[in-house]
Amino acid sequence: MKRITLIVRQTDLNKIFVEGLQLLLEDNSNIIDAVRQFDEEIKKRTKEFPIKKRKSLLQTIYHPHEERFYKQVAVQAYTDSDQFLNIRANVKMPLPNNATIILVPEGGCTTDWEEPVE
Repeated sequence: MKRITLIVRQTDLNKIFVEGLQLLLEDNSNIIDAVRQFDEEIKKRTKEFPIKKRKSLLQTIYHPHEERFYKQVAVQAYTDSDQFLNIRANVKMPLPNNATIILVPEGGCTTDWEEPVE
């Protein structure tokens, strides 16, 4: 098992997880597994997903048919030794223990925008 910190910079989600969320994941888990677990925690704490017109964080940030993050999503990931992890290029990459991931579902400085798919 490994511990991952997932921080989502989105106003409605920040109200629920002020300092992000510590997740305990299987050793071969990747960012998608972490986001799925984050979504499970949201379900436990709220009656419905707090971002309007969305069902989950995963739907908000990830294109399931093309297996990639949407263009407007900002992604930063690093290890506890400050090594950068390029999870945008490889979403299936197993995350190292004590990694920190910061997701911004709607990055403010992007010009390309994609509507999330169902």
